[in-house]
Amino acid sequence: MIRKFLLSSISVLALSIAFSCDNTTEDPPNQNQNNNSTGTTITGPRILSKITSGNVNIEEYITSSGFLSQAFIRDVASSNTLTATVTYSGDKISKIKYQDNVNPHVIDNLYTLTYTAGKLSGITMDQTIMSIPNHSDFTVYYGANGQLARIVEMKKLAGNADYTHYLEYKFTFAAGNVAKLEYTTMLMNGSAPDTSTASTMSYAYDNYDSKINPYNTLPKEYFMVTGTLFPINSSWLSSNNPGKITLINPAGPGVSVPKGYLYDNQNYPVSDQSQAIKYVYKPL
Repeated sequence: MIRKFLLSSISVLALSIAFSCDNTTEDPPNQNQNNNSTGTTITGPRILSKITSGNVNIEEYITSSGFLSQAFIRDVASSNTLTATVTYSGDKISKIKYQDNVNPHVIDNLYTLTYTAGKLSGITMDQTIMSIPNHSDFTVYYGANGQLARIVEMKKLAGNADYTHYLEYKFTFAAGNVAKLEYTTMLMNGSAPDTSTASTMSYAYDNYDSKINPYNTLPKEYFMVTGTLFPINSSWLSSNNPGKITLINPAGPGVSVPKGYLYDNQNYPVSDQSQAIKYVYKPL
């Protein structure tokens, strides 16, 4: 029950971040309003420090000399926290350790990243849950234009020597923004995916603004890995900020949720339009 609750609460947290509330009647909301609140103004380079909801830092990014070292994802309604610890080789992320604060752990994943010609090309994940080992191998594919096209994950569950599950994250980009993610899962039949067991969940991202995505201030590779935990948040890889996210479930009609932002004079979001969610930066 505890393990199910943590997964549920973290999933709700991911949804709450993606679906920050909007209290306007515009369709789509006016995303080019400026924020008139007072506070420290950053005029030079900056990095995302935290995202708050009320008095809770639902996301927090710890950096040193511009390098991300730790990240925290917190559930606004409980004490559940997911911590990511980032290790580097030179200026490239080499490992990311994700661990929740529940005993026994639900998420206790070590990701090892490899690069080809300076671009992330492969990931391995090792996990032990209740003394049961799981392993995943990821391959990252890019299109002819160099943009991310697919991430394919092959899983070995419960210490199995052979792959048991196949997962694919297929990205469609438009003008530097993720327009759609198709997340497909299926079982393996021997050495090949069994397409008869395939199920696809899609996420569409529309009505992008022309402002700066705050996640662009942090390493893209970190969010590529985090996106395999929370596929709904794939727009964190975009250059700009989506004004609408639609969940497309094959079992029912799509569900669309509008998003809106207030910005500072440097074109960075500082809150959602209801000002319930706050984006906090620190200067570099």
